[in-house]
Amino acid sequence: MTTLPSRRTRVHATWSAVFGVVPDKGLHRRPTEVLRILGGLALLALGALNATRVGPLEQSVHDAVGHLPDPLLTGLRWINTTGAVIAIAIVLIVALISRRPRFIASVVLAGAAALVVGRVLDSLIGAPTDGGHPLPGYPPFPSLRLAVVAAVFFAATPELTRPARRLLTLLLGVIGVSLIAVTGGYPTGILGAIGLAWTLAAIVHLVLGSPDGAPSTAAVAEDLRSLGIDTNDLRAAEDQLWGETAFIGTDADGPIRVAVIGRDATNAQFLTKLVRFIWMKDSGPGIAATREQQIEHRAYLLMRAERGGVPAPTVIDSGAVGSRGDVVLVLRDTNGVRLDDTDEGARTDAFLDAAWRSLERLHRVGIAHGSISARTLRLAQDGTVAFTDLATADARPSPDALRLDHVALLVTLADLTSAERAVASARRALDTDALIAVQPLLEATALPRVTRRSITDAKHLTAEVGQQVASVTGVTPEKLTELRRVTPANILLAAATVLGFYLLLGQLTKIDFATTFDQAEWGWVVVVAILAQLPLFGTAMALLGAVSRPLPLRPVFILQFANKFTGLVGGGVATMAMLVRFFQKQGFSPAVAVSSSLMTSFASGIVQFVLVGLGLLLGDATIHLSHSGGGSSGLTEKLAIALAAVLLVAIVLALIPRFRHRLLGLIGPHLVAARTNFTTVVSEPRKAVQLFAGNFISQFCYALVLWAALHTYGESLGILQLIVINSIASIIGGIAPVPGGMGVIEAGLIAGFTAAGVPDQAAIAATFTARTFTAYLPPAWGWLAMEWMHRNDYI
Repeated sequence: MTTLPSRRTRVHATWSAVFGVVPDKGLHRRPTEVLRILGGLALLALGALNATRVGPLEQSVHDAVGHLPDPLLTGLRWINTTGAVIAIAIVLIVALISRRPRFIASVVLAGAAALVVGRVLDSLIGAPTDGGHPLPGYPPFPSLRLAVVAAVFFAATPELTRPARRLLTLLLGVIGVSLIAVTGGYPTGILGAIGLAWTLAAIVHLVLGSPDGAPSTAAVAEDLRSLGIDTNDLRAAEDQLWGETAFIGTDADGPIRVAVIGRDATNAQFLTKLVRFIWMKDSGPGIAATREQQIEHRAYLLMRAERGGVPAPTVIDSGAVGSRGDVVLVLRDTNGVRLDDTDEGARTDAFLDAAWRSLERLHRVGIAHGSISARTLRLAQDGTVAFTDLATADARPSPDALRLDHVALLVTLADLTSAERAVASARRALDTDALIAVQPLLEATALPRVTRRSITDAKHLTAEVGQQVASVTGVTPEKLTELRRVTPANILLAAATVLGFYLLLGQLTKIDFATTFDQAEWGWVVVVAILAQLPLFGTAMALLGAVSRPLPLRPVFILQFANKFTGLVGGGVATMAMLVRFFQKQGFSPAVAVSSSLMTSFASGIVQFVLVGLGLLLGDATIHLSHSGGGSSGLTEKLAIALAAVLLVAIVLALIPRFRHRLLGLIGPHLVAARTNFTTVVSEPRKAVQLFAGNFISQFCYALVLWAALHTYGESLGILQLIVINSIASIIGGIAPVPGGMGVIEAGLIAGFTAAGVPDQAAIAATFTARTFTAYLPPAWGWLAMEWMHRNDYI
């Protein structure tokens, strides 16, 4: 490796480079804008909940800012009025000077939309009026001036360089503080203004698009000159890796490849990388907080591979350079032809063996590639198969990561030649045990995303390769768990179950449902509907923690919606079957799949029992079971009798030797597998945190749903009380042999609410409002989720 620190030359940044606009190379409509919309709506809803009252904390913050020294208040007053106008004017001037119609339209549309929507919200949610004048003592919602300024700033940020973005962020914070001190604003109004502005700016970016901020070819050439590297024919590379821009060219010593992460590139922002890393699992095995760390880690992997004799690019230089502070990695590119560009005559057995040798060298130095495909390998003139880069490599790979490399190379070679020749070459390179170990991973959805996208029919090819591996090893892979189609009879049975319990509860309580629901505050119903989707993130997180290998969040999260449908129409057996099949499609054995599901349920039970115990010990969750109300005491007694009967039957069956031995014979192997998997997962702190924290988040979010449902009817209980009530109802519902605990959970929630002092009508209405969005409606989009899983071969 050759390092050239002495050749760096100092390039002074210009004002246009620091406080200018980013290169206008291309437009993007990013999926992360949808997340920003959801985040903005959440902030807006959070502020709207307390818009017409001032809490003690808000009042103390308002008073603290109001007692600042007079000179500071004078400065804040100027910023709040003249400063805000000047800031907006500067942004508009920059937009006009840039001569970009999209930039100008984005700023104008966002500001105008914030003004209009803010006034509408103020008339709907703001302070009540008397003769057209707001009554004193009520904070404005949202803070209209801040909403307009923030919308303009948020709309402009993708167009501006990073220093300018930071300056706008700082200025926005100062304007927010000045609102509290000068115009009587309160934190809720400020929170609502930021949420509204963030939402509107994201919508504008989705409609009009925004630049990616990637550096131009001329800017990269300037960066390289500051390193003392003169290039010829520098141009954008055909293959681009997400989060950076790649260029290829030549210097005096041969071909070079330059990876650039621009200072102003929006894909280089930590939040964007974090979301893509969790959701897609395709931005490498880890997540770097800064651009410098990302490039340094990659250079370290390449140098480590070079010392181990791995055919891969070598590092020439790296670091933050140039007037713009772009971070570059300059590589001596490997000569040769990409595998997908080779002709069939070059794809000999020697070529296949060379590919396996290169991968073995990489694994020998402790590195997993992570994205092997015909586009990431090259055939050199001397017959060596070289890696084009190690951008997604893992320096501390798990055994599964190494096996996935084997599978990716095996499938890639099968696509280039044939399944028979590819498996024969793998047989020459790997022993029989290694080939048997890759069999569970021969599923299209288990392949790395890059590999899967480079193959025309990954599902058919992996099946063909799997058959060849089975014939060579003599080991037949375990059959996928069968998913039975739901029949109309199942759906009718589920509908009858829902209707039956609805009529039963109506008969027990003798409540006029129409009158009760007429008293609902429909704004809170919207909040319930939004909060009801959050527990699924917790269960998805727990499921990720129940397996040793990392999985992308997206299919796991969608799986939680699909479980709502299968749980209703088929009960726990159907849900378990779908979980097992999903894990098998990800390359896990059925034993691990079953044990992971059982471990998630086991961890959920532990979390529920701990939360119930803490709630009862701390005293905030005191529930008076003697509380009387029209029908609530009867429900409590019936629940107690039903629970006692279930426990009695379980004890009697456990005392029968024949039944006990048969039960242990059925579940014994699964318990052993669960214990082994549990020990493996818990030994890794990160996985243990995911497992238990995910279940806690789920229970906490369910409590938030109940809290919002009670507020819908003017009632309220403490969060700890609600966690206890929900946990007890869930435990009882899990014991009952009813799909989804339908009817039983409702009875448990109503009994818990009334025992905690909530009136009967409000308890029943809140229960059915919460369950509408957590149990009754989710199966509808759960069916759509299951169809998506089928189409994408996840189940």
